[in-house]
Amino acid sequence: MVLEGAKPLDVGIPAQVFTTRPSMPYSVRVCGVKAGLVPGADGLSYHVEQGLEALDGADIVFIPGYHSPDASTPPDALLDALRSAHSRGAKLAAISTGAFALAATGLLDGKRATTHWHYTKAFSKRFPSVELNEGVLFVDEGEVLTSAGAASGLDLCLHILRAEQGLAAA
Repeated sequence: MVLEGAKPLDVGIPAQVFTTRPSMPYSVRVCGVKAGLVPGADGLSYHVEQGLEALDGADIVFIPGYHSPDASTPPDALLDALRSAHSRGAKLAAISTGAFALAATGLLDGKRATTHWHYTKAFSKRFPSVELNEGVLFVDEGEVLTSAGAASGLDLCLHILRAEQGLAAA
């Protein structure tokens, strides 16, 4: 799920780890709130061919970090689509500041989570019902997972891959 202001590393890590290959049972679909050009961060933009309908059959939805999550709220349509995906059993995994979008769904309330260190105070203030853990690379709460900074998104993806496919695959 590529949001406006998406961070390149945050988008690239799950796309690379879970890319379609003969040895893995995954296929990757990159989507946005709607199909088309999504302006990203760091001078990059993303052309996505699908909108929220891509979440309908997803088993895992990654929410990469995005620019200025403390100053914006994700669209209601996205939050509804994430809740719907979760209710039918999809895992939701936020990388870095993607935790803001995941927390905005209410699905992290009463659970542990982490986010990028630069935004921890803003996250705690905005989402007091979430138990923020600043001292970890990632948090696995079963069907909702979060990682700290961008590079820890790789740790999170490898954790998911190991749990689903074993240590050798990871």
